[in-house]
Amino acid sequence: MDSYLDIARIVLRARRRPMGAKSILATAQKAEILPAHLFGKTQQKTLQARLSEDILRDREGSIFYRTEPGQYALKEFLNDPDYPAKWKIEFPARRRTRDLKRPDSLAIRRTMVASLENTSISMSEFSERLDGSGGLTVMQPKDMKKHGYCAIWTFSIVRRGSEVLSYRLGRYRDDRDTFANRRSIGFPGALAAEDVSLFSTDRLGVLDCAVGVLTQDLDLSLATFEDSAEQVPKIECVTALADLQGDLDLVIVLRWDSPDWFEPTTKRLSLNDPSWLKTSAPPNDINDFEPWSARLLGWLTAKGQAEFVHD
Repeated sequence: MDSYLDIARIVLRARRRPMGAKSILATAQKAEILPAHLFGKTQQKTLQARLSEDILRDREGSIFYRTEPGQYALKEFLNDPDYPAKWKIEFPARRRTRDLKRPDSLAIRRTMVASLENTSISMSEFSERLDGSGGLTVMQPKDMKKHGYCAIWTFSIVRRGSEVLSYRLGRYRDDRDTFANRRSIGFPGALAAEDVSLFSTDRLGVLDCAVGVLTQDLDLSLATFEDSAEQVPKIECVTALADLQGDLDLVIVLRWDSPDWFEPTTKRLSLNDPSWLKTSAPPNDINDFEPWSARLLGWLTAKGQAEFVHD
């Protein structure tokens, strides 16, 4: 285990109560179990970051959980009858930024993306276009624009019958700051090379990325998507969508048909103002929506349904 996490585990087990990063390190230093190489001015921030990353990445597999912002506890005490009930309530992990900054981000030539700006194609047709094109590569996001490449995103829409889930973006939601404080109908995730695994069902790891985003943003268990093939998000189409500055990205749109028990609430989820939006009529103020959602809502209301048809 990571040295910081190992120290946190030892201290939290001994103290049997939730603690913050500063208190954990102070206790470890007093007990003389803090390794010399962990001493430093930023060790408190490092420990908190490591704990947050472990909880966010491993979710059910993490041995830690939050009881409130900045307070951490061990899951092994959740079944302990002597552990106070108020400390057994898990505070959901909230992703602070999208993973577009990963060095292994997938990128596609802008010339290939431009042809999709006003239309959409199926995933199978997109795969055919990729074959032999040499248009797909891996690079640092900061280098994409100057080399003529675009990022590749998944954009997962949650559907309930003829309605889609809408929510308001906070500034921490992703790297697209120009979208902050607007409404959205999808949950975006930046594709990276590491999204593809031996178990991926598509060549780019699209479904793996989408499921990862939905489990994090909607506080769902992976089991939600593993019980049957019907519960896995479906790839609707591939298109090119622009931001407020007119810069294009390749966007793979997915649809997830939510189960009957699912109902978003702000208490449970890291969402602002969630609500179900009927697609049979355009919203009162389309300008209240970020550009990607505004374009997709236009397509949905034009078709009068909650799904896409490829042009």
